[in-house]
Amino acid sequence: MAPVIRRGADAGKDGKRISLVDQAYESIKHRIVTTAYPPGASLNEAQLSEELEIGRTPVHHALHRLAQEELVDILPRKGVRVRPVLQDEIAELIEARLVTEPYCAARAAERVTQDQLEHPRRILTEAEAELGGEARIEALMKLDGAFHSWANRVGGNRVLADVLDQFQDRSARFWFLSLSDAPHVEQVHEEHKAILRAIGARDPDGARQAAEAHIKSFRSTILKVI
Repeated sequence: MAPVIRRGADAGKDGKRISLVDQAYESIKHRIVTTAYPPGASLNEAQLSEELEIGRTPVHHALHRLAQEELVDILPRKGVRVRPVLQDEIAELIEARLVTEPYCAARAAERVTQDQLEHPRRILTEAEAELGGEARIEALMKLDGAFHSWANRVGGNRVLADVLDQFQDRSARFWFLSLSDAPHVEQVHEEHKAILRAIGARDPDGARQAAEAHIKSFRSTILKVI
């Protein structure tokens, strides 16, 4: 059966209408990532349905999808809870990133073309503009994610890039918390510039080291703010 589409439903970037399940999923996920639904918060299907103006069935399916991504826990006879921030989970995600992202940065430096460098330069230009005004954490978080996605994909290993996209989804709310630390916002931007300089210079060792330093910086900051 085709997904139910709300009359006048929102359209995606490609112009296609988005199913109600996808709408519920994106809305709830956004609230979790930006901590509008804070870690440990209880979620109620009926209340979510009313708040989002979407039926309970799409909300139900969206919550199960978020549970598969380990953003919520579905507790028998107790309902749904936003997954708490656990130091062990953060440590494991950082460990996984330290193994994979420096490797991807090095591959990117080996394979990147001049044309491919235009996209990340635009991302960093947009981030610079945000920093020049009143920095909007949500906007910077999206730009952060776009930059990492580019760096992970330009190396040409799509399987690894897909895995890292999953890491990105799971750690997005941790990024939001770390970017809420004002000094770290500027530091992240400088670290992204260092990664891009090394990739653009086709310097695999430099790119690997810059990516590793960036992840370790994130680890230091997130452990201070949680």
